[in-house]
Amino acid sequence: MKTKILLPQNIFSKILLSEMNLDDSVTTEFHPSALIAKKLLQEENSIGLIPTLDLLTSKDLFVSSKVGMSFNALLSNSYIHFKEGQETIEQIFLKGDISTNEIILSKILFKEFYDVDVTPSLVKDQDGHLNDNVLIVGDENYEKELFLNGLSFAEEIIELLDAPYVNFILAGYSENTLKGFTNSHRDNLLNGHTEDYSKLLKGFTQTSLNFISVNIQHIVFDLEDQDLEGIKALMQLPYFHGILKDMIDIKFV
Repeated sequence: MKTKILLPQNIFSKILLSEMNLDDSVTTEFHPSALIAKKLLQEENSIGLIPTLDLLTSKDLFVSSKVGMSFNALLSNSYIHFKEGQETIEQIFLKGDISTNEIILSKILFKEFYDVDVTPSLVKDQDGHLNDNVLIVGDENYEKELFLNGLSFAEEIIELLDAPYVNFILAGYSENTLKGFTNSHRDNLLNGHTEDYSKLLKGFTQTSLNFISVNIQHIVFDLEDQDLEGIKALMQLPYFHGILKDMIDIKFV
């Protein structure tokens, strides 16, 4: 039976997929990131990249210790855009491919760095709130060059954790399926990143393509010890901030 890999709908998933060189034994599907963990719990032969904090509600999933999506500098899947002329922040709107990560971490981030209690609110009108405090998640940051005026969410979380920000982890309900996929395909990720994404990311501006090419070295798909420490540190944040009563035991394979 073929293994199915479920991926978030963003450019970094496309880059990861291009580096894996998958064969016919694997099929791929793209979904909103918030839906992938739920699908994995229903499909034993599927694996997928899920937002790391989705483990809070999907703790039965196994997690690869070798493959994920880890950011260690400026490059990010999300950017914070601040309203001009404000003295304090009370609310932040969340826009795009929102997941548990952005909902929980935005509150923690503003409490830790600015000592304010913000209320995250999902944007209902996708064309609205661009002049408010807004956290934009996904490709819109690069499609419209919004990243130029935004604050890298990954960079902020890295500073908070003092560790890489593992935005997505490779997970699955079946330990054997996850382990088999990882062992078969992880070596493909050891060759490093290409420098030209014009063919893979068609329709993006040259400014965005240049930024991604220059900074792609700061995203890691083949996880190392420091990335695993980043996952553990990230999972501890909700507990330390009283959002979670008990620590989650991560089932690494």
